[in-house]
Amino acid sequence: MASRASLSVVVPTLNERARLAALLESLRTEGAPEEVLVVDGGSRDGTPELALEQGARVLRAACGRGIQLARGAAQATGDLFLFLHADTRVAGGALPVLRAAFEDPRLAAAGLRQRIDHPRRIYRWIERAANARVKRGWVYGDSGLCVRRADYEAVGGFRELPLFEDLDLTRRLRVGREIRLLEQSELIVSARRWEREGPVRATARNWALTLAWLAGVAPARLVGYYRVEPPSAPGGYEREADRDPQGLSGLPPEA
Repeated sequence: MASRASLSVVVPTLNERARLAALLESLRTEGAPEEVLVVDGGSRDGTPELALEQGARVLRAACGRGIQLARGAAQATGDLFLFLHADTRVAGGALPVLRAAFEDPRLAAAGLRQRIDHPRRIYRWIERAANARVKRGWVYGDSGLCVRRADYEAVGGFRELPLFEDLDLTRRLRVGREIRLLEQSELIVSARRWEREGPVRATARNWALTLAWLAGVAPARLVGYYRVEPPSAPGGYEREADRDPQGLSGLPPEA
């Protein structure tokens, strides 16, 4: 019998102490990953220290999800890479389902079924749209993205883009490879971004930016239209021009 594929979870962070503990706790379940790498982009709220206390491996990188995700994947040791946002939680039973799915050698990548942590009916529509998108092979980071290491490396991995690093990767993975939605593997997602801006406005903005990117507009031109939290806010990814590329956590590059 073939040995079970090892799983590495990569989480990019910036001032996510308030939410990261819940994610790390959710990963300590049946089918738990062999390693969790938290790649911090300069948090000032003690995020890296919390991650270390919770048993994660902490790396430091210049701020920007594309940069942080690429750094984490470069250091990961698993056969499978699961990329998660810090404001998500893996529902019970999700990881065994994920591991079982990748026993099929045809599967290159997968997204988890999204559930937004809010009772408003509009979020059920947003979830359906996100899950339908994954079925078509387009996986945003907030659906979770699990990739077989061999396929990740074959397409060149994450590019250090200021926006749409997730769609850029899955666009390359879609060519001649299978991407699935794992219906029984649920990811619980914070509603904070939609609630801050309003779900209709935020969704319309995201679709407009996606269409512009698909039409060939460079992510560097689009990132200024992607409204994000200010540097002082928990979990804030400020605009690219305002980011501190040095990493201010006080940790060495790897702890």
